[in-house]
Amino acid sequence: MSVKFPSSFRARLIVTIFPVVAGIALGALLLAEWKFAATYQRLFEEQFESQIAAVAEAKARRFEALSSELERLALSPALVAAVNGGDFSGAMQVLRPVLEALATSRLQSEFPGAPLPRASGQVGGPGERREPLRDGRGRESAGPPRPPGVSLGAPFIGLLDKEGNFISSPRGRQGNPLVEPRTGNAGVEGEEMELRRRSLKMPWLGGRDFESVLRKQEAGYLILEAGGRPQVREVFITPLRSPEDGSLLGAFAFGLPLPALAERLLYDQTRRGDNGEIMSGVYVEGRLVSSTLPEARRTVVEGLLEAALAGAGDAGSEIITLIGEVRHRLIYRVLNPDSPFPKAVQVSFYPLSALDEEIRGLRKGTAGLALAALLVSLGVVLAVSRGLSGPVNRLVAAVHEIEQGNFEMRVPVTPDETGRLARALNQMAAGLALQEKYRSVLNAVADRAVAERLIENREALSGELRSVSVLFCDIRGFTALSERMPPQELIVLLNTHMTTMTHLAYEHGGIVDKFVGDLIMVLFGAPVSTGRDAEQAVACARAMLAERRRMNESGEGMPLEVGIGIATGDVVAGCMGSDQRLSYTVLGHRVNLASRLCSVAGPGEIMTDAETMRALGEGARVEAMPPMRLKGMSEPVEVFRLG
Repeated sequence: MSVKFPSSFRARLIVTIFPVVAGIALGALLLAEWKFAATYQRLFEEQFESQIAAVAEAKARRFEALSSELERLALSPALVAAVNGGDFSGAMQVLRPVLEALATSRLQSEFPGAPLPRASGQVGGPGERREPLRDGRGRESAGPPRPPGVSLGAPFIGLLDKEGNFISSPRGRQGNPLVEPRTGNAGVEGEEMELRRRSLKMPWLGGRDFESVLRKQEAGYLILEAGGRPQVREVFITPLRSPEDGSLLGAFAFGLPLPALAERLLYDQTRRGDNGEIMSGVYVEGRLVSSTLPEARRTVVEGLLEAALAGAGDAGSEIITLIGEVRHRLIYRVLNPDSPFPKAVQVSFYPLSALDEEIRGLRKGTAGLALAALLVSLGVVLAVSRGLSGPVNRLVAAVHEIEQGNFEMRVPVTPDETGRLARALNQMAAGLALQEKYRSVLNAVADRAVAERLIENREALSGELRSVSVLFCDIRGFTALSERMPPQELIVLLNTHMTTMTHLAYEHGGIVDKFVGDLIMVLFGAPVSTGRDAEQAVACARAMLAERRRMNESGEGMPLEVGIGIATGDVVAGCMGSDQRLSYTVLGHRVNLASRLCSVAGPGEIMTDAETMRALGEGARVEAMPPMRLKGMSEPVEVFRLG
């Protein structure tokens, strides 16, 4: 069933206005939603970037403080000798006190309020006897407050042999384990430390050769267990090399905790706001370590990150996901894209419920305003349309007159909106009258520039002597080609070629005089001269050859080769024919010469006469040919081939 558009002007105006109002309301709603969502997202992204910057700054400070110390320790003769002799227990005795002291010093600098491990590797915690802190008067003091989210644990210290196999880490006196990454307990009970060789490689090594990977000190992130809870640690792997030949003897690992200070602070700040809390964490080795993200959501985020990192590589991005009935946005950034360690990813995760609620309220408000606007526009349309009926009826009558061919019809112009329409209608009628005049002239001539001159002055092109450059462009071998091609394909091929050549002629200021079979004749300097007619003719000829070569190489139709002849001099120019049909053309010796030059030009060649060369000047690239006897010419002609 077809829907018929309303016929009355008032109904059409209503049907036209309503979609416009509705479209504007919808566009305003979409723009407001986009702006609101962009502002909301920018707020969280700025907080995320601030968090990333803090992590990067802390990493840079730690690397600057520890890197040189660890490299200096790797040069210790006692340590190198112990590892070279296979005395890993002795090597650990050299390493442990230095690294524990270094860890204590560094952690005191970074986290002055947090409990630190003792020199033996113990970690302060519940149930451990500690010397009370005292103030300046000797009274006991609780000391600096412990930063939220900090659980430091003992430093990770381990040895690796030259194949990258871990030499197990010790267990401290009070049963505080120092555990290898993701492997469980690696020590034994007792007062004395016992080292035990384990066939376990660094998890980031895989099947790669340890010496080829560890060319320099490397730093990255690993997950260790501290106090029964996973903890992200920044681990430095420092190579140990032979002082004689520089070969790799092994390496030692030193890891410090990466506490969740910033994420807990950000979480506490945002949960008190109206936009929803921001939960953060670090994703390493397929696990997300976070002090703010619940376990149920953590599993979901881990799955999303695993899929995203598998597809996007090291690029950071964002993910929108639905948990329950609430949309959440996940923003992540890889912290160590170029490290041989497992990828460590900084993650921020927050609900979009507040944003969605705001957008729902915005939609309701916009819908109400749109409905009110539609009702108001309906009243305005009904009131205004009554005053438009009379002028519109006059306009309709005028249109019918114009339709019948009465282009002299004019409508009175009033100082209102319908007056503007009447003025436009009058201009349209004048334009149609002019077009009719153009059409009558264009039926008698072949070129628009000639038609314009004829419209200005019918006698202007009756006959005159002009200096012009005449260009003939002919297809080589066209007769043989036309004998073996179907007529339809031949016409399509010829029309495509002529359309291109005509466009180039107009582009260089030429006038297409005529088409004769596969030949096109172009004038430069008639009916109007530019003063550079010969130069434009030569430029046009070169453009024709270049375009023809391009069309042949690109496979646009059948390959064609053309030859071009150009002659310059005085000719008789004017409209010739009958009263019913005129043709603007030129006659004279130079026209015949250009035609003969075209006939002797080979495929891809441009032949010109001496007058054209003189007009081009001495800088033209030409090749003088031997004088030629051309058909219809009594004397040999100087011929030049353009380079």
